[in-house]
Amino acid sequence: MDYSAVLARDRVPGDLCESFRKNGRVGSIQMLSLIAVAAISGQRQTVIESPYRQNKPLAIRSVERDSQSIPRFGVLEFRVKIEASYDNPFDSTQFTLDARVTPPIGDPYVVPGFLYRPMTRELAADEEQVKPSGEAEWRVRFSPKIEGVHQVRMTAKDKSGTVTAEPISITATTANRRGFVMVSPKDSRYFAFADGTSYWPIGTNICWGGGKGTYSYDDWLPKYAENGVNYGRLWLSPSWTSFALEQPGKAAEGKGMGQFDLGNAWRLDYVMDLARRHDIQMMLCIDSYNILRPRDAHPWWEKTPHNSDNGGPLRIPTDFWSDEKMEKFYKDKLRYIVARYGAYSNTMSWEFWNEVDLTDDFEVARVRDWHRRMAQYLKSIDPYDHMVTTSAASTMGFRELDMLGELDYFQTHHYGGDPALTTVIQQSRKGGQGRPHYVGEIGADASGAQDDPKGYQVHDPMWAAIGTGSSGTAMSWWWDSLIAPNNLYSLFAPVEAFVNDVDWQAEGFKQTTPTFAFQNPPKVAPVKDLVYRGGPIEWRASSLNQPLTVTIRNSKVSGPAALAGIQHGLGNHRDLNNPVTFDVQLDKPTRFDVEVGDVSGYGGANLRIWLDDNLVLSKDFTDPDGDEKTDTLKQFAGDYGFTIPGGRHTVRVQNTGRDWFMAGFRFTGLLRQTKPAIQAWTVVGETKALAWLRRESRDWLTAEKGQPGMAAASVMGLTGLASGPWKAEVWDTWSGKVLSTSTITVPVSGRVRVNVPAFAGDIALKLSKQ
Repeated sequence: MDYSAVLARDRVPGDLCESFRKNGRVGSIQMLSLIAVAAISGQRQTVIESPYRQNKPLAIRSVERDSQSIPRFGVLEFRVKIEASYDNPFDSTQFTLDARVTPPIGDPYVVPGFLYRPMTRELAADEEQVKPSGEAEWRVRFSPKIEGVHQVRMTAKDKSGTVTAEPISITATTANRRGFVMVSPKDSRYFAFADGTSYWPIGTNICWGGGKGTYSYDDWLPKYAENGVNYGRLWLSPSWTSFALEQPGKAAEGKGMGQFDLGNAWRLDYVMDLARRHDIQMMLCIDSYNILRPRDAHPWWEKTPHNSDNGGPLRIPTDFWSDEKMEKFYKDKLRYIVARYGAYSNTMSWEFWNEVDLTDDFEVARVRDWHRRMAQYLKSIDPYDHMVTTSAASTMGFRELDMLGELDYFQTHHYGGDPALTTVIQQSRKGGQGRPHYVGEIGADASGAQDDPKGYQVHDPMWAAIGTGSSGTAMSWWWDSLIAPNNLYSLFAPVEAFVNDVDWQAEGFKQTTPTFAFQNPPKVAPVKDLVYRGGPIEWRASSLNQPLTVTIRNSKVSGPAALAGIQHGLGNHRDLNNPVTFDVQLDKPTRFDVEVGDVSGYGGANLRIWLDDNLVLSKDFTDPDGDEKTDTLKQFAGDYGFTIPGGRHTVRVQNTGRDWFMAGFRFTGLLRQTKPAIQAWTVVGETKALAWLRRESRDWLTAEKGQPGMAAASVMGLTGLASGPWKAEVWDTWSGKVLSTSTITVPVSGRVRVNVPAFAGDIALKLSKQ
């Protein structure tokens, strides 16, 4: 048998091939040994033969640019005609193009180059088609950070050596751009532009464009910008998203690990340019948990190019965090992303992962160490010093990641319950950590936008973020199924109008708790419900995922400040099972209800309620198909309860079933309303005080049911204001109109009283020192 083809196919190392050529035909045992060695060698050093490969002597033939000058923070593109020898142009060990920039002041720095291919787009049957309109070429994108003359010198390197072109002079002129976003040097809880002005993100997630691709952004971005939005978030993974860089497939077609989809990269160019024209900053999320999740919750492991079954380096998802070959692929991707999108001053930050804790067999220490290594590398190659972050699905987050020194800021993601209340709780918990924090994803439901045509779940969390001094608005998730179809863009305009004169980094904001009194006290104090709704959701052992007790005596409530928004079952989550016991002293019979929302599609759940150790309510939330379909069960949503007799009692609620259900708790008419039924969150700074007021129990769900109610006219007490005259404005948060304006004088004590009119739903107050 002639084994030449086998040797060639399996890439037998050169010395073995030479031995075969000298000795001619070999025996079967010797040949099997050769093939075994070849297989091992192939695993160790797979050669990717890209459709963009070259085999020419190394040379820089020309360097072209559109202009000899560029405004500071603008983007100038160099088109570099190169001949070189490489199999894969995306492999930095085979080829690199770098521009060494010598600014008029300061140290030289390196801007990496990237492979580009021009594209055209068209919309056919409501589906975007992107096609090549020319050959691939090398480019460098450069954004001068200071004014003056810069020397730019191109260097190309392949395995044969290095060549360098003659330097090119580029003049950076004065510009009205504010530059790149960074953590504020004045107050590390907030963001600032390079020119020193504050940046407070207002926006939403707009992670992919669906079938229409970039045409969706043609529709969305102008409408967002018209209403004051200055922030968005885009996903670069998994492969089904509009801007996915890695695609499963054959290397000869430009797919598989180690190569990048130049069509999708062009799409991202288009959207970044469009956003820049509309002054919208973008967070670029590099990867999402889906690619390392083999089951449930939108898994993509079976289809990801990372998987060894698809030609990738990973045998199992957890190999991602330690596999050397995977790390090399990832670093090359970081280099490409920095090269192509780093020069955009509207690239707000890089986000390594969307909800990294949902990856398979998540271990925080292992993932933390990976983030440290990759952040160090990313910062070493990024000449523009973009911020770096990551995110988790757990509402409470992971301090090991949140406070990692190599990351610049952190986020919260949450779904379910009352999104505004979650925003308040998490900003109050995390806002004092000395670095920026905002809610990066928020929604009333993780499995689809609830029936909320007015957008309460978009509106309320944004205003809660203002009242708690967050680093930006809480960012709604349902951009394509709630905001766009219901034309809810106008929700953002009042937010922008309210904060546009606030210098967040200069105020030194502190949360403060206002007091309220009736302007006209009622003769008989009305009653109100005691409600626990929209609590944090945790998928790990925590202070919330354990048995808890609330004590109620004579309308006084003691115990944990919040209860979990989820009840974990004994089946799948025994270690998280979190029954709640209410130890109550009632002066009259009182209705008690458990408010059940979504139920797990992984086996359902069971609700059990005991009164004084007697089972009084048992409800099975049965999953009709077991684990065959894992869609969240919505048919069990509703209130389940009974009337508790007067006197001393204990009420225990427990999920004894297989998986989880979302839960809230309500005692009807339990508390005497000795003050106006107002929830309020306030921050006080040097020259501004910002407050959001909402009628108690007016969450998004009761509002959609037409139950906002009225909050009585009241007097709000505030402390911590500087003495002197202040202007007080009452704002309609839906129209952005100022309803009333008054002047108040703050005494040396810093205590002041502000009249608040009766209102339905919610209002905002802004106090400005005169």
